[in-house]
Amino acid sequence: MIYIIEAFEKKTGFLAFEERLPEGHDEHLKKIMGWTNEQQGWEGYDLTNSQLNELEGILGKRIYDPDYIFQISCNDYTQ
Repeated sequence: MIYIIEAFEKKTGFLAFEERLPEGHDEHLKKIMGWTNEQQGWEGYDLTNSQLNELEGILGKRIYDPDYIFQISCNDYTQ
């Protein structure tokens, strides 16, 4: 799976930027997101501030900005 954090402008709803999470963190992502089922490759989830903070640790940089709504999407890279 490829996991991407997406930042949408609060005022317009437009995608402002995205950050691809490095591979190899699937189990950590499950714990952060509270997932009990395997992802199928089409899901998208709103992120809480605490989830985003944890994901920033995986990214190795801070991306939070109060002007954006953050989501994580899952893409099946085998398709």
